Amino acid sequence: MNGMEARLRRIIRKETGRSLVVAVDHGMALGPMTGIVDVKTTISNLDATNTIDAWLLTKGIYTYAFEPADRPGIIMRASGGATIVGPNLTHEGITSSVKEALYLGADSVAVSAFIGSEFEHQTLVDMATMATKCRKWNVPLLGVMGLGKTNEDKKKDPRFIALGARVGAEHGADIIKTYYTETDFDKVVAGCPVPVMIAGGPKCETVLDTLSMIHGALQHGARGIVMGRNVWQSPHPAALLEAVEGLIHRNFSVKEAAQLLEERINS
Repeated sequence: MNGMEARLRRIIRKETGRSLVVAVDHGMALGPMTGIVDVKTTISNLDATNTIDAWLLTKGIYTYAFEPADRPGIIMRASGGATIVGPNLTHEGITSSVKEALYLGADSVAVSAFIGSEFEHQTLVDMATMATKCRKWNVPLLGVMGLGKTNEDKKKDPRFIALGARVGAEHGADIIKTYYTETDFDKVVAGCPVPVMIAGGPKCETVLDTLSMIHGALQHGARGIVMGRNVWQSPHPAALLEAVEGLIHRNFSVKEAAQLLEERINS
């Protein structure tokens, strides 16, 4: 087993080949959002559920607010540099290095590319360049496939999402994070030679919507989910994580996950 395999095992659970990742990197562009204002407490409370396989976070939060009880997988953000009040959220650049990630103790790095945006070329080049550096150190790269604002409607188009997933893999990503499409998501997975994980996306209207989305993705080949606001903006985040862990690692149906969630809420 080489370093790449060892690090991937800390992110993707060997027994199931799947992963539950919680993302708390939103503050780099959106600031202190509801749910992660006191991000240190949020991390501590979610970590206590003992359900999370890996965390996606920035180097600042990792350094000053991350104190897990055990040793979960760590995916460190290595791209950013744009905020919600700036001219374009897709204008990201490289903000860290593989050496810094290893120095801090991370297992993987994450870089965004924005398909169909004004900065598609630069963000894809950044992803490919980071992939080359990751290869040197046997560090897996998570390709976070985003879209430009003018392409928001294409989040539901499986052909467009399949394009982004494949392009990310072609540029060197070892894992792809992309949007779930209710139709033909199996074709998105089939066209991508590396594991595909779905983004939690904007907060779902109901918790049943969240569970149904995750179950649908898993049934069509996804290897897990990278969850953010749908968990830490939930009124019952710990119970929700237990239900999601059941879907991902215990092959729960939506009904079984919903029953567990209700039991935990009422206990």
